Amino acid sequence: MRQLKLLIITVICLFAITWAMGQEPVTTPPPDPMGEPTPAEITPEAAPDVTVQPIQPSDTALLLSARSDLENFVNATRAGVRPDGWTGAIDINDPSLALLIRLDLELLAGTLLGANTRPDGWFGAVASTNFAIARDIRHDLELLADTVLGANRPAGWVGGEPIFRCDRSTQALVQLLELNGVFTLQADRTAPNFCALAAQEASTFVEVNYLATGTAVGERLSTASAIISGETVNSDFAVGFLDTSAIGRGGVIPNGTSIRPIGRSYTQFSNMMLIQGDGFVLFIDYLFTTVTDDVFEALPDVNTLEFTVNCDAEWCS
Repeated sequence: MRQLKLLIITVICLFAITWAMGQEPVTTPPPDPMGEPTPAEITPEAAPDVTVQPIQPSDTALLLSARSDLENFVNATRAGVRPDGWTGAIDINDPSLALLIRLDLELLAGTLLGANTRPDGWFGAVASTNFAIARDIRHDLELLADTVLGANRPAGWVGGEPIFRCDRSTQALVQLLELNGVFTLQADRTAPNFCALAAQEASTFVEVNYLATGTAVGERLSTASAIISGETVNSDFAVGFLDTSAIGRGGVIPNGTSIRPIGRSYTQFSNMMLIQGDGFVLFIDYLFTTVTDDVFEALPDVNTLEFTVNCDAEWCS
């Protein structure tokens, strides 16, 4: 019971912090310079505005799917018996819905594992946006299910995007890059090490395209800020093309030609890479170059770049 009270106090504090972030500071009237006390102006105190951070439709979908799976989880593990203090909250108009679902998840975890026991990697209750809280709920819900149920899930389990199973840093980085329209995660979402693949892919992209060039996140990438040099063509059959569909032919690029990778096609299974060299900007199959798989994967989407294909070298056809 003591642990339950502490948990409720923690969630209430998180809600208070989230609410307080949107409040205006209170000011006190300055004293009257004539020395006469200035009567304080008394106005009715307005009720706290608990809709400072309204729940968005995308947040609602995440929260309701978590609620559905949480109830399903209780039915599968406790024959439908809810822990003491269970809220069962489902009102999408309630701005505290995310915190109440978080509370129920903590109650279930405490009941199944022990009041002070949580799986490794557990996020816990952290004051943040409604989306982040909903995302953290899904992460911990799946982690609890892995711990208690293994790979199996009860019939009717809704689940969530594989990225929600990754750590906060990976989720935030991938979302930031995708929101800026410069990156699309390519990692295999069915792979058992998906989160490790996603972290490596996103980190390499940032290192190659931003950190190495001093480009600010959100700034449009261009051929002028393309960062990789020192690569070469390593085949006698490397054809340069004018488009990613390999329809327009620019010519056979001589073996050993120095190139600078600029971007790549994000079309599934495409190996087409945009390169720049002495007298040409063309597309080429990256497998005919010294560019590694990791570097190729880290290149930006050519659709986000500003460039013009051309071929003025002696070997151009």
